[in-house]
Amino acid sequence: MLKKYNQSIQKFGRTLLLPIGVMAPVGMVMGITGAFVQSYMIERFPILGNPAINTTLVSIRSIASIVFDNIPLLFAMGVAYGMSKKDKGIAVFSSVIGYLVMLIAMNVWLNVTGNLADPDVMSQVGQIQVLGIQTLNINALGGIIAGLIAAWATDRFYNLQLPVAFAFFAGKKSVSIICIGIMALLGVTIPWVWQFLVAGLTKLSVIFLSPAGPFFTAAGERAFIPFGLHHLWNSLFRFTEAGGSYVINGETYVGVVPALTEILFNLGPSSEYWDLMPSLTRFMAQQQMLCTMFAFPAIALAMYKTSYKENRPLVKSLMITCVVTALLGNVTEPLEFSFVFISPVLYIIYACIIGLGAVALSFAHVAIGYIRGTIFDFAIFGLLYEKTNWISFLIIGLILSAVTYFTFK
Repeated sequence: MLKKYNQSIQKFGRTLLLPIGVMAPVGMVMGITGAFVQSYMIERFPILGNPAINTTLVSIRSIASIVFDNIPLLFAMGVAYGMSKKDKGIAVFSSVIGYLVMLIAMNVWLNVTGNLADPDVMSQVGQIQVLGIQTLNINALGGIIAGLIAAWATDRFYNLQLPVAFAFFAGKKSVSIICIGIMALLGVTIPWVWQFLVAGLTKLSVIFLSPAGPFFTAAGERAFIPFGLHHLWNSLFRFTEAGGSYVINGETYVGVVPALTEILFNLGPSSEYWDLMPSLTRFMAQQQMLCTMFAFPAIALAMYKTSYKENRPLVKSLMITCVVTALLGNVTEPLEFSFVFISPVLYIIYACIIGLGAVALSFAHVAIGYIRGTIFDFAIFGLLYEKTNWISFLIIGLILSAVTYFTFK
């Protein structure tokens, strides 16, 4: 029973990669176009001020922003696809319908109870406009709920048999109908439960948002990787109240990613809100960059140096592959799995080193990155943007690299 439960949790964590896998490359595109339309970049490279080029860049950014404007919908479809075992197409279709029904049901509840806020102040009371519907701001969690319900309903009812009079609605057609009923009930229930959930996540945010917060988030991510739960862990503070709430230009953003997206891609370094960046990026890719750019080369070198001479050619090729894979593809598991099961204690020490490095980046007010920790992301979000403090990042990274090398050696 416990093994089956753990497998389900791991599977759920992997499904979160589907929407995140879309957000990461689109985020890079928005990062590049967002940097090139900043006033300081136009001053450096006047050609960027050319109307045709500027319009093209702004247009690309606007097109790419549709992904981030619909994050909950991406999670609904991604979770439904990843979690369903039977007909994945029906699951995705039902998740979209279910998500829309949940939105309007919450709108009805807010309206009936007299809690539907005026559009001018709705963000201040936790409400938001989603696909033209004013509803409760539950962000990606709403999409995840819709996806889980759709996946369950698909696996449970896709072969449902009904009396002849209702045979047209049997089988696959019944899944969407059942999802409509379930999500309507959830839609009028969630607003009542949400207040208690928000209170709990707000208490958890006290830990994450403390000076030691980056240690827990970074070390926790490394610790959860062997169990496949790191994506679930990251989503907790990236998309919920556990990551804090941020008021930007009068609008409230829940979780780190929505706030970071607004400042990084829409406002830029010239905005007064750029000062918030270090408090946001400390939970994001700059933690991963410590691994891919500094810790991994150090670990690989230590393993090569301590291996038997007759094995060094094989170890060398293996380590180079692992390091390049992490640097270019943000995939860290091959190298981490090479020692986590052999020496769990060493892996725990490694996780703590990354955690301490993340704290150091936070104290140095480093503001680099988005979701992925590749060397490309460092070039885009660290070097192209102003006020990222990338020099401090390199200094801290080199120190961490030395500590990691001698620890593993």
